[in-house]
Amino acid sequence: MELTLEQLAKDITNIDLNDILECWRWRLDKMQAVVTISVLGDIFLLGNDGAVYWLQTDSGELTKIADTFEQYQQFLIDDEKIDNWFLPSLVEKLLATGKTLKENQVYSYKKLPVIGGEYTVDNIEPTDMSVHFAFSGQICEHIKDLPNGTKVNIKVEH
Repeated sequence: MELTLEQLAKDITNIDLNDILECWRWRLDKMQAVVTISVLGDIFLLGNDGAVYWLQTDSGELTKIADTFEQYQQFLIDDEKIDNWFLPSLVEKLLATGKTLKENQVYSYKKLPVIGGEYTVDNIEPTDMSVHFAFSGQICEHIKDLPNGTKVNIKVEH
């Protein structure tokens, strides 16, 4: 199955972007707009400097990936970049197991890879966008200053 960019990204026209960015404000102070949200819950943003950045919500990393929005658009026809940024082979596996998304959902890790979760179909489930971005943003903020390998205990309250 060959997935298109439209199948790997969410339609952001009806998304409450302020809501989903709220728990990531600590990381996004130099960003001005959301460009793309992947179905795997990552965000591509336009920075105040005109460059495009990739926020990986599985790790909290923010990486400059294009010097301009126009360059980012050109990169979206590069299969290697699509494979790296949108993980179409993983999305295909999720779809093959019946894990489909509703309009307000992205795929989210049950246990984030930054705290030991795996990039497997069993560790990923369709999740409401607000929940995904709040959960991943809060965890990444709490552990952002810890050295790699630090043991953490996470208490989830309902």
